[in-house]
Amino acid sequence: MKILITGATGFIGSNIAKGLLEQGYDVYATYRNSSSFDKCTPFRNQISWINTDNKDWKDQVKEIMPDQIIHAAWGGIESGDRNNWELQLRNFWLAKEYFDLAMACQVKKIIALGSQAEYGRNDFPASEITAPKPDDAYGAVKTLSANYLRNLCDNSIAEWYWIRVFSVFGEGENSNWLMPTVISKLLIGEPIQLTSCQQKYNYLYINDFVTQILSILLQNENKSGIYNICHTESIALKDLLLKIASLMNVAPGLLQFGAIPQRQRQNMLIAGDNTKFKEQFDFDDDSLSELTTGLAKTIEYHKNRQE
Repeated sequence: MKILITGATGFIGSNIAKGLLEQGYDVYATYRNSSSFDKCTPFRNQISWINTDNKDWKDQVKEIMPDQIIHAAWGGIESGDRNNWELQLRNFWLAKEYFDLAMACQVKKIIALGSQAEYGRNDFPASEITAPKPDDAYGAVKTLSANYLRNLCDNSIAEWYWIRVFSVFGEGENSNWLMPTVISKLLIGEPIQLTSCQQKYNYLYINDFVTQILSILLQNENKSGIYNICHTESIALKDLLLKIASLMNVAPGLLQFGAIPQRQRQNMLIAGDNTKFKEQFDFDDDSLSELTTGLAKTIEYHKNRQE
């Protein structure tokens, strides 16, 4: 089966691409001249790459005629860009290009990555029937893109799966994100100034996320729709970071909680209900990795990169 994936040079996309290759799929991926292949180094040569800066890139995709498309590309995911409407709207037009191209190629299935940001702020785990109320451009444009995909596919034979992603961690995260920053500083014994870190998240290890994406690819029955993929248990960020310090055998005092103020309008609970996904894809939470296992693998990854 031929799979075209966008965003394969990013954190989640590169891990999906790796998982696809391990399962024996023919993997095609798009990139730009500005793309970094660092996250794909071990398996870069196993992927057939298509440069979207070339004028004929769409013709190349049409020649391939992929069976399924996974759209993981999205710019402006850093906190400072989340409310940049011009940047986020460019993501919609890019998604529209890929979705329209998928229709032209008569793909059987489109899987696209949404975000928990579509739900906005809630004091309970959001389910797929929770009304979207995004409070930034990022979440609003993700919601717009989901609606366009649904409308497009409802008038075609293509299946569509909009995956609302919650807190995913693991190998390949951007180095300036919180967990890689904390691990890299703890490795050299450097203290880290933090907020009180009372906010709670559902943390899902990246390999578990990829496993669930692959289960959608293998599904023969049309189960199109919006799905949350997340862990079912929440953990306070402070407890998570203390667990990391414990696994690394470093002094917890290096984590200076309360040294900096909490960000204004900080979302104190980002949690999802994955009941719909479990029911539709016969998924069992017991198959998920223990949080400690995922953290240990992530720490080992960063140790190896610093050596």
